[in-house]
Amino acid sequence: MSTQVRLQAGDSTALIHPAAGGRVTSLVVGGHELLVQHGSDAFHWGSFPMAPWVGRLRNGRLDFGGRVEHMPVNARPHALHGLVSDRPWTVTATGDTCVELAVDLGDPADPADPWPWPCRVTQSVALAEDRMEFRLAVHAQEPMPADIGWHPWFVRELSTPRGTVEAELEVRGGRVYLNDADGLPSGELGPPPPRPWDYCFLGLSEPPTVRWTGLLELTVDSDCDHWVFYDMEPAGLCAEPWTGPPNSLNGPTPTVVTPAQPLEARMSWTWRTLGA
Repeated sequence: MSTQVRLQAGDSTALIHPAAGGRVTSLVVGGHELLVQHGSDAFHWGSFPMAPWVGRLRNGRLDFGGRVEHMPVNARPHALHGLVSDRPWTVTATGDTCVELAVDLGDPADPADPWPWPCRVTQSVALAEDRMEFRLAVHAQEPMPADIGWHPWFVRELSTPRGTVEAELEVRGGRVYLNDADGLPSGELGPPPPRPWDYCFLGLSEPPTVRWTGLLELTVDSDCDHWVFYDMEPAGLCAEPWTGPPNSLNGPTPTVVTPAQPLEARMSWTWRTLGA
């Protein structure tokens, strides 16, 4: 399906593009576009799901159950953000305010599919006047490692008749995984350093908020316990809920998905208008 799915609730409109990695390409609230529309590659615009790993996989190497697999290196020298953000998804159900999609991985007959374990990744997106609800899951046919998450790009500026309003990212509490020379967690936790950030946080005291002062406030909530905040580029701000940290599939205790126990996560965006 090459066309986009349009969801409408009140004055809020969202577009989801199955062929572009199943991403949300647009969210317009009160006439304001809240998502970055264009990027240098698939990882720099819209809001896209990540599976079966999140962030950087060191050197594209995966060691699980005594077997070593090599994933495509797309952020040299690492493999970045899983395998579904640039693959076409199939729409499995749709309505005026919701859509469900799926993509299969691990097909041995597909030479372009490097994932060695057959699985299905599913997601749902539902829009209301003041919120969006997201669900993401991995269903495996045999035990395999996985982590999942989302990577939204919220615009830094909104335009008003009185000028532009700059976005502020509010994050409360938490500690960060300190990065090694490769930009991957070193295994140590510490206090958040000064911004700009490209860090994975653990233990937030409350959900993060993107605020365009005097105009709009959007809160990102999730049952994921890891968050990556990225604010190093002028186009947008990223508040990303993940089920694990970068390179987690090579960690001492990776999440293992089985036929009896899929990996599931939820995310919500809620927004409200602010007074001038």
